[in-house]
Amino acid sequence: MTKANRWLLPDGVDEILPPEANNLESLRRDILDFYRSWGYELVITPLIEFLDSLSIVPGEDLQLETFKVVDQLSGRTMGIRADITSQVARIDAHVMQTNAPNRLCYADSVLRTKPSIMLGSRSPYRIGAELYGHNGIDSDLEIISLMLETLQLAEIGDVQLALGHVGIYRSLIAHAELDTEQERKLFTALQSKSEKDIDDLLVNLKTNNDLLEMLKALPKLCGDESVLDTAEQILSKAPGTVLDDIAQLRSLCQTLKSRYPKQSLYFDLSELRGYEYHTGVVFAAYTNDFGSSIAKGGRYDDIGQHFGRARAATGFDSDLKSLLALSKRKFVTAEKVLAPANDDSELQAFISSLRDQGKQVLTELSGDSVTAQDLGCTEEIVQQNGKWVLNPL
Repeated sequence: MTKANRWLLPDGVDEILPPEANNLESLRRDILDFYRSWGYELVITPLIEFLDSLSIVPGEDLQLETFKVVDQLSGRTMGIRADITSQVARIDAHVMQTNAPNRLCYADSVLRTKPSIMLGSRSPYRIGAELYGHNGIDSDLEIISLMLETLQLAEIGDVQLALGHVGIYRSLIAHAELDTEQERKLFTALQSKSEKDIDDLLVNLKTNNDLLEMLKALPKLCGDESVLDTAEQILSKAPGTVLDDIAQLRSLCQTLKSRYPKQSLYFDLSELRGYEYHTGVVFAAYTNDFGSSIAKGGRYDDIGQHFGRARAATGFDSDLKSLLALSKRKFVTAEKVLAPANDDSELQAFISSLRDQGKQVLTELSGDSVTAQDLGCTEEIVQQNGKWVLNPL
């Protein structure tokens, strides 16, 4: 790298400058204060851990996204966190052991070897909340509500909430008698909603015809809440907990409509994002202004078993940088005031009072020839009739 381009940052790595940095911090503080009002306690996790601890969340993508280094002290492989969920799971299972529910939240940077979406950041700022120790619809509802109100706080309009349940697919596939390769191909076809690929894959399978028809129907079971009625009819003879899972989605729908009557709801029974570790309800928030989900989460029971203590768990997270970019919120910019370089006690007391009021007071530096306007100041402190006063510029 030459002197001419040493200022360049790696692709997908960005920096945030004023005033956006101040706005990001303001939004972060407001959201974390909001989480605290719901009983969620802030945890700050280490940037780097042994890879074994960071790799408890299944999924090839996350493993490939994790930067790996060798610890010079132990010789073991370490990873720079690409996600925070595994770290919070460790805290719940090992550090903050309790039989009561743990409500934890976080806000911090992660680092990824490649962006999760095209032209995305490799250093997103994840903010989220997780609830451990309760297995039931109440905790799912609490987390979904917290996510929706986070987006309201960030003033992101026209949000659509998409809901699914991986238990439906899990129950069907458990009785389909597919081998590993067949299941992998079916999973890929369902995610792309390719009816031809699904038909081609299932047509020669020797398994229950009713079950095959149910699997074929999954990609079509998406839309508004009427999809749940259709799903109950098509999947009426489904094995396992399928009907209970649909009933759970219906119950969530009814309560969410009551709490947030203007909220747009969408259901997709073939949504399998995070299938490797999600165990129940999954959800994501979308807006027309962004090509991917702006917040997402779901249930991932027993994730703490890798740390010796399996507990029910649900949670969500989002990229705070994306929320800021999409926010319609009007952030308050502090007024800048230029103060003369003078140790007068009354001046210093006046400066302190202005700072207490939220103003930014910059003190002149000796030998500096810049003007108040150069510094972005709209007022300056001058002495009139023996008193220090503000003078508009």
